[in-house]
Amino acid sequence: MKYLLVLAAVVSPVGMATQMEGFGANYDQDASYIANYDTNKGLAPDVIIGDSIFVMEFSRLSDIAKTTGVPVNQSEQASWLCLAAKGIDYWFISDNEMGQDDLTSVAIATSRQHKGCSHYNGDVSVTIKGVPLLNASPENLSSTFSNNPDGNIIQYCADTKTYGDFTQLNCLQYFFENKNVKGVFISQVTSS
Repeated sequence: MKYLLVLAAVVSPVGMATQMEGFGANYDQDASYIANYDTNKGLAPDVIIGDSIFVMEFSRLSDIAKTTGVPVNQSEQASWLCLAAKGIDYWFISDNEMGQDDLTSVAIATSRQHKGCSHYNGDVSVTIKGVPLLNASPENLSSTFSNNPDGNIIQYCADTKTYGDFTQLNCLQYFFENKNVKGVFISQVTSS
């Protein structure tokens, strides 16, 4: 019986309790001081890994783990996995409250070569139609969202009525350093 427990721990798609590193560690930040703007733009991302499409709040981290061969990590705040692909780090995150393994957030940043991300040789694409992500500047955000962004962290959110009485909220956070985007968080929450 001891051997079965050890084997289960070794081959399980869920990793041990670890904290996110690199840009993904911003997931658990205090959002009360962030400049926030409402928008009517669609902010739901298109997430493609290899030949598979993943949808926020419908796709599961365990499915991404199966597709990529990368284990899901656990912390007190979230479950997550990180892929480093072609110079970009992608954190796929599920909150530990309502998410229950559903994909609820994606973080994207230029790769910094830290141990928390697994190298992935396949293609990874996270896009939002008509919205710049890592290549954004304050100027093109101003023209995309019709306001002048101010601060080092800027958030845009859009409510979309879906599923009868449920409202879907999509948010997009930009983290700037010297007027260049350091990273982006995309999140989705559905509530009544």
